[in-house]
Amino acid sequence: MGSCSFNRGFRFYGEYEAEQSRYRIQLISQGYVKPGDDLAESAFALVQFCPAEQSSGKAFRIRLTAAPRQWNKVDSDDLAISSTEWNWRTSQGWLKEALSQAGYRDIAEEELKGSVRVIGSSLAGPKGVILKGQTKSLIVRRADIVYGYKVMKDRPQREWIGSSELPSCSTY
Repeated sequence: MGSCSFNRGFRFYGEYEAEQSRYRIQLISQGYVKPGDDLAESAFALVQFCPAEQSSGKAFRIRLTAAPRQWNKVDSDDLAISSTEWNWRTSQGWLKEALSQAGYRDIAEEELKGSVRVIGSSLAGPKGVILKGQTKSLIVRRADIVYGYKVMKDRPQREWIGSSELPSCSTY
C-alpha cells in the first residue's frame, strides 16, 4: 500500500440545529484511522453555519484540520478572526467570537458547547462523531458515515473536500 492507501478512510456528513440560537451547522469531514487505532489522527472538516428563520446572523464557513501530534487548527476566510488551535481551552471562545462577528445574538451556552462538541468530534472518525440521541443541546438533522472512503494521503488535507461539495445555505 502506497501513499494512496484507502483502508479505514471515512467521510462524515452532519447537519445540526441550534434551535434557541437560531443557526444550523452543516459539515463534511474526511480522514482516516490508522490500523490499531480507534480515532483518526488525520482529518479535515469543512463546516458551514447557516441562519435559521428569524435569525440576525449570516452564513459563514470554517475549516478544521487534524494532524498527528498537533492540536487541531481552525480558520475561516469569511470572518476577520485569526486562525488558531481548536482545543478544549480555545474552541468555545473562538466559536462564540465567530458567531458574534457573523451577527448571531443571544447564543445559548449549551448550544455553543454542543456546537463545539459536534464540530470537534467530526474529526475523530466513525467512533467519534455525534449521532442522533448523543446530544441534548442540538437537534441532529443528519449524521451519515461512509466507511472505506478513498483518502488521498499524499495530498494536502485541504484538498480532501472541495468547497462546492457543501451546498450553500440557500439550497439547504
